[in-house]
Amino acid sequence: MGWRDRETLGEKMVAQVHDVLHIDDRYIVPDPLGFTYWAGESATRVETDQGLFRQGMVTYRVTARTEVVRPRGHLREVALALEQEMDQCTFSGPDYDRANDMISLGCGVYLADENAEWLERMFTAAVALQVTEAAELADSLTKSTKVGRAVSAHPSAGPRQQMDEALLHARTMFAPMGDRPSCWIGVDEWRRTKWVLEREAFDWETDESTHLSAGFRWSCGQEPIRLAVRIDEPDAKLGNGLHATLSIPMALNPEAIAHLVLDLNHIERVDYKRCHTLGSWCAHDGKLAFRLFVPNALYDARVLEELCVTMSTRSIWVDEWFVAMRQAAQAQR
Repeated sequence: MGWRDRETLGEKMVAQVHDVLHIDDRYIVPDPLGFTYWAGESATRVETDQGLFRQGMVTYRVTARTEVVRPRGHLREVALALEQEMDQCTFSGPDYDRANDMISLGCGVYLADENAEWLERMFTAAVALQVTEAAELADSLTKSTKVGRAVSAHPSAGPRQQMDEALLHARTMFAPMGDRPSCWIGVDEWRRTKWVLEREAFDWETDESTHLSAGFRWSCGQEPIRLAVRIDEPDAKLGNGLHATLSIPMALNPEAIAHLVLDLNHIERVDYKRCHTLGSWCAHDGKLAFRLFVPNALYDARVLEELCVTMSTRSIWVDEWFVAMRQAAQAQR
């Protein structure tokens, strides 16, 4: 029994990643819930949980994690470098595993019958881009900081000498459509997404064609948490698409933001927050923010609405987290 049997949605998703990305079985270590794969000199883990039954529906959490570097006592320098790097992220964000002294890139989705069709495509693309971005990030960090690349090997096939060609050139699957205008220009989803904003936000506006803005509760200050979704900020390598930014209205220095980026990404990876972990916390325009870019090639009529729901959920848990941190600090005085 396991993911190759495709009996659950989670197993089907893991198998989809394996098949669509043409994973070379010579370099995988499979187990019932997923597999670890060496696309190059670093490992990527793709897995599903066993599902959570709630309100008459089973939800599966499917995740992917790619090892990047080992800080080796230079976590501060790595964190400061990452907060800027992640401003241009697509679907994956950095997480620090203290027990193993490992920085990895990770992404994940909450999969159910209602969203499985479009999320399978989105998550598979996220894994492909993550492997490419992890290799590039390792190159950048090893040059700019005193860290070591996360190198490992398949237990029997040994180290992989060359990067998997299909994943090395993953962007070529998405970039051509990025030369076209954004697929979200003027679509009906902008109008349909109003119901999310009317229910979840306390102020919002949209031109129903190219952008929307919404404010959510922020209990630690007078300004709201602000969501901006727009089509006029293309990705430098993938071209046009849809960019979303959730900004936290706090005055923080770069070092504080750097550590919060790793802390908040880690919380989303280990806790059940019920919002897809596609994107990353980062520093954007001098503020702590969560950013996500969806390229044209992944256009789907359900993406915009789902993105706003996910960002609304994220604003709730992060507001509660900062309130708890403030109360804990006050209690220690």
